[in-house]
Amino acid sequence: MVSITPARIPKVRFREPERNLPGRSPRTATAEVRFTIQFARAYMAQHVTLHHGTEKSEIACARQVAINGFGIADMLTVAWRAPEKGRNHSSDVHFLRAERPTIRAFEVKLNNWRKGMTQAHRYRYFANVAILVLPVESCTNARTLLRTFRKIRVGLWGFDPHSGRIVTHFTPRPCSAMEPKCQQRALELVAKTTRALPFLQNC
Repeated sequence: MVSITPARIPKVRFREPERNLPGRSPRTATAEVRFTIQFARAYMAQHVTLHHGTEKSEIACARQVAINGFGIADMLTVAWRAPEKGRNHSSDVHFLRAERPTIRAFEVKLNNWRKGMTQAHRYRYFANVAILVLPVESCTNARTLLRTFRKIRVGLWGFDPHSGRIVTHFTPRPCSAMEPKCQQRALELVAKTTRALPFLQNC
């Protein structure tokens, strides 16, 4: 069993349409939200080992990151190399150019993996890597279309919330975001939400 240190996984503030549904309290956490938080904590604890050989050991993570026109990523992470002591960047643009951080967008589903695959594919516009995360037992059917996941460059992972185990069926290599301006916006949102990225902020 993997030992997971509880981590704060902040959520980006925005208006959520689902909160207008009858019977939905603003503070109601759905099973999918709980699953996402458990996955996020497990990922934060294991990210260096999950991405073998990476030099980007620093990481920031936010939930519910909305990029206008391309959906709402359940989880977005930014990974970068540990900076030299006392070294910050003047802006998000400078940070992007100098450090070339890896932005990973995750779509988390308890079921309906086909819809999840389509949603995750849209995240490639603003992320370097897009990954669909399902419960381990739900990956069986999705794996029959692993060739499609590879073709559209969307990763497929399984997660067991009881043990904290993450199973990587396919992880695409990082590539350039399809829309650089949206990538910068994603970085800005994570920076504002987490206050963890190493560049000066005027917000």
